Amino acid sequence: MTVPIDYRQASADFDRFMLDLRDALDLQTTHQAWGALLGVFDTFRRRLTAEQGLAFARALPPLMRAAFVQDWHPSDRVRPFESRETLDAEVMAYHRDHQLAQAGCIAATAATLWKHVDRQRLAAALAALPPAASLFWREEAA
Repeated sequence: MTVPIDYRQASADFDRFMLDLRDALDLQTTHQAWGALLGVFDTFRRRLTAEQGLAFARALPPLMRAAFVQDWHPSDRVRPFESRETLDAEVMAYHRDHQLAQAGCIAATAATLWKHVDRQRLAAALAALPPAASLFWREEAA
């Protein structure tokens, strides 16, 4: 069996994503963008059951998928989706001492993520989740 191209190119694809995310978030380094990405993923994950989270993760490329499940505690209480401003504030509070995300970080991350995924696959995954999940990842100007 052939190794899928998604796995063979995973590092290069993820590097391109992180560079684009750094630029979209107007940060200086991909290390800073990594912190913001983890905050966005954590904030979204907290609103999903384990089954829902894994359905979303399956739609992501391999290294984004790994970042999405990193440090996840699926047994934690599922939180409700809230306003974009409240969710952005939650991202900004993630590892507060090391976080450089600004207001609009979810929108910027969403716009960047859509450029680096199989759009059809992600749209199908989001369609199977609560409607607020699609709103979280909606495409809009960052």
